[in-house]
Amino acid sequence: MYAIIEDRLVALDPYTGVVGEMDEDKVVPNLPALLDRIDRLEAAAGDLLNSLDPTTTPKDSYPNREGIYLNLGRATNFGYGFALGLVLSALILLVV
Repeated sequence: MYAIIEDRLVALDPYTGVVGEMDEDKVVPNLPALLDRIDRLEAAAGDLLNSLDPTTTPKDSYPNREGIYLNLGRATNFGYGFALGLVLSALILLVV
């Protein structure tokens, strides 16, 4: 609501075009700031959802970083495989 006359508390609702008396007890949120935060949250959620495809790039990454998720997945799987191989070989050596 926008105040038209401050001393008489008359306001205009821009969405409906209704002019009426303002109620001081009502709290009206700042919607543009709230919508901006919701848009940033939706962009982050979309970026997280796009990270499931290994051929995409993160939203705030440097140029020419296509396939970064695929390379990171390979490195992670190599690390897990190496650690698991060491643990299994140590167990086999302890048993023998």
